Amino acid sequence: MRLARILLGAVLAGSALVILWATGIADPPEAVSRRLATFSAVYPGPLGKAVTERIPCAPLRRLRLYIVCTEGCEDVWRIVAVRGLAAENLQSLNRVPPEPPEEIRARINAAVSREGLRLDVGGARELIGCYMRLDGRHPELVLLGPDWQAVEAARGNEEALAAVAEALGEPSALSRVEVRETADGFASRFLYWDTAAPGRPVLELTWRMARDGRLLFFEAGPAPVRGGNGGGSIPGTPPT
Repeated sequence: MRLARILLGAVLAGSALVILWATGIADPPEAVSRRLATFSAVYPGPLGKAVTERIPCAPLRRLRLYIVCTEGCEDVWRIVAVRGLAAENLQSLNRVPPEPPEEIRARINAAVSREGLRLDVGGARELIGCYMRLDGRHPELVLLGPDWQAVEAARGNEEALAAVAEALGEPSALSRVEVRETADGFASRFLYWDTAAPGRPVLELTWRMARDGRLLFFEAGPAPVRGGNGGGSIPGTPPT
């Protein structure tokens, strides 16, 4: 009888814990979330061939983001969101043809909005870093005006370019992202060195974000030309 009571207590405690995980009140162990992400991305394929990595995103306390790959990302290559015991495939990165960006953004915004965030400027800056990682960009390649000048001066010299890149790769790279509050949330505009694109151009990234973290607008375009007809100042450079 005593053993039965102990077993019953263990079952009830386990059931209560599963309920807490399922409702998102308590976070499941990382290993459980990782397994759910893998299953969601790969099933009915072989789970053992998958490589699953967490995408860090501090503002999202309950929502965990993962990138899941098989066969060196030649087969499965997906971004998966896990909240509690629920997993959702947000994006298939190697789908042909690619999904419309607005559909991907709608899924990500829906997942983020369920977190009930009320961001300040610091949280908005960190979330921009998360969105960059989701899009395959690296926050350490954010440039200030002098960094841009160093990149352009090093063009044609691979050793010099590598030295510039190494100097940029610091833990506080996101501090180079300028964010300001607006009536509907936050706005940001900064330079980014796209080392993965042909010619490794410097781009200007423009963001608008709601206070709850939903992405309202994003654009990646050519970096402005100082003194050109476009007007305005170079991000990260004091006006002259």
